Amino acid sequence: MSLKRSISSKEGFKEIFSSPDQKFSTKNILVLSKCNNLGFARIGVAIRKKDTKLAVDRNNIKRKIKGSFRSKVLELPHRDFVVYVKRNLNDKEPDLKEDLKMIWNKFSK
Repeated sequence: MSLKRSISSKEGFKEIFSSPDQKFSTKNILVLSKCNNLGFARIGVAIRKKDTKLAVDRNNIKRKIKGSFRSKVLELPHRDFVVYVKRNLNDKEPDLKEDLKMIWNKFSK
C-alpha cells in the first residue's frame, strides 16, 4: 500500500503558509516547509489562475513538480512542502527543472 504524499486540505496549506519553518525561493518558485510527525515527506502545489490561465497548463506544471518530488522523496526530511509557482512556467521547462533540482538539493538530509 502506498503512502499519500500530498497535502490536500485547505487547512494544511493555510497552516504552512501562516507559519513555515523554512523558506527557499528562486526566480520562479517559492517553497515553504514545516515539520510533520508522519514519518514521511508530503507536498502541495499552489498555482494561481491569474498567472497560468489554462487548467491544462497548471496541471502539467503540477505534474512535473510532483514527479520531481517523487524522485527525491527518500532523500528529503519528514516535512510538509508547499511549492508556490510565482509566474507562468508554461514554456519554461528547463528553468523549472533547474529550480526544482536546486530546491530539493537545498532541503535534502
